[in-house]
Amino acid sequence: MDSTGGNSGKLFDGMHLCLSEQGSPRTQSPAAVDPSLDRSGVVLGGMPKKMSRLELDAGVSLWAGLQPDILRIVLHFLPCLADRARVRANGHVLPPPLPLLVLPGFKFSSLSDKGDLMPVRCVPVPKEVAADDLRCVGSFDGWLVGVTPNKDRSDEYNRDADGDCFLVNVFSRKVIRLPQLCHMRYNFPAYSSKTLRIVNGSGVVHFGVNDIYTMSLCNVALSASPDSRGKYIVAASSDHKCASKLALWQPGMISWHICAGVDIDGPRDLTFYLGKLYVLQRYKIRLFAFEVGEDNGGLMVSRVKRCLSALPLHHPYQEGGAISCNMVVWRGELLLIIRHYNGDYRKRQLHKVEVFALDVNTNPYGLTEIHSLNGDCIFVGLGGCKSFPAGLHHGVEGDHIYFVPDDWKPYDTFVYSMRDGKMRSFAVKLLASEFDVDQLSRDFPVWLLPTE
Repeated sequence: MDSTGGNSGKLFDGMHLCLSEQGSPRTQSPAAVDPSLDRSGVVLGGMPKKMSRLELDAGVSLWAGLQPDILRIVLHFLPCLADRARVRANGHVLPPPLPLLVLPGFKFSSLSDKGDLMPVRCVPVPKEVAADDLRCVGSFDGWLVGVTPNKDRSDEYNRDADGDCFLVNVFSRKVIRLPQLCHMRYNFPAYSSKTLRIVNGSGVVHFGVNDIYTMSLCNVALSASPDSRGKYIVAASSDHKCASKLALWQPGMISWHICAGVDIDGPRDLTFYLGKLYVLQRYKIRLFAFEVGEDNGGLMVSRVKRCLSALPLHHPYQEGGAISCNMVVWRGELLLIIRHYNGDYRKRQLHKVEVFALDVNTNPYGLTEIHSLNGDCIFVGLGGCKSFPAGLHHGVEGDHIYFVPDDWKPYDTFVYSMRDGKMRSFAVKLLASEFDVDQLSRDFPVWLLPTE
């Protein structure tokens, strides 16, 4: 992997995720160019082209002079980040760019205007975090959450744990280091612990600060962008040697705040909604709300409540089958996405998909099944689920849900239509060729939805 750390802000220069690769006509970009650069312009495909003095002098006005109706049409065909930067520099407001899929090995693919994935591109990461065994476990806007294996291989118990953890902005290349994920030294003066009973439940959750811990992260959620001026919280789900943990961190903390309890064990989906952290047991439909505040030691969980533990009465869920659940925030609502499977563990087949809107004002939370996303679409993956305004771009369909692998069994790669309940395959060949890792790996694809 190329670990070059230069060319700040140009992480995607070599990707060519541009108009010309998506089957649309090549169009010369009218961005202003520094005359000292041999009067060389840039077309949308990334190839240099000589520009006349008249074109150089009028570079800004060419974009600025477009009629709004024509510009809106052009913007539908501008998923390329470099092209968007040129247009935005001239004062135009752009719709959000198309989502990117981060594959194992820090490879990227973009959606084409035909709704499929483009060939992958390897992207260099900042030098200080570059590693051949880097894994992505979450995203927020233009930020990715990365982890690398523990460097200490002497201890058999910890050798397959994670070590470094960091946030990296794939556009600015800024890196924020988080505490190590393998922490084996007690900090007795700063150590503290407590236990909270689960409201509406029979179990408890244990919390420890500045304790020892060993983690291998599965997925991570952020409460806000690290670019925001306010504080943000990082929530991470870990499963190392069947020891399940939930870890919390915010800037200023020197170690992770560890949460553990039998009731919240197992594969989890995480999301922040209305100031609370929601923890969903993916295969049991058990939903918990964590109320998170601050104290002198950093973060403090003041209350844990079980909000949901079953599907609605008279639900036609078949006994003996299996489910896989995810959460997503969509237009101010918290949605629950459920995949139903028939058959045993090894031969299970996808039976149907359901989507429910959660009513957070009832106890337990109410569920209302919905069959429309009002023209939006949703992207589901282990690193978090994202909603997207599909009507602003070609290449994504409204009222559709895009699934990529988030577990080995089942191994889902399909698109689901909310309108008629039909399913079709999605980028199966590309994902199969780029997903050649053993079943013990947690290196699953992560959706990245940059804001610009």
